Amino acid sequence: MVKKKQVLFLEPGSAESFVLKGIQIDQLLPRDACEQFSAYLVRMGPFQNKQPSYHKRGEELYYVISGSGQAILDGKNYDLRKGCFFRVPPGIVHQFSTS
Repeated sequence: MVKKKQVLFLEPGSAESFVLKGIQIDQLLPRDACEQFSAYLVRMGPFQNKQPSYHKRGEELYYVISGSGQAILDGKNYDLRKGCFFRVPPGIVHQFSTS
């Protein structure tokens, strides 16, 4: 367990990576490092969809590095493109698709 006031430094490739329904997910922040939010690098190919989900605890922060698509956040549609940033609080249903 990482302590609250402990510095966390990770070398490239040291975090867990997995594929979920064809979507590559690299965990940037170990699950036990922070209860307030999570950090992942999510790579989606063209015309991929992430099914609706929500989380009971912890916020999710997203930044679009490249590409375009759409997010549905709490029932509202948002166009995504490079440079977009958004926050998803606990309990909010969210899903994504790429173009």
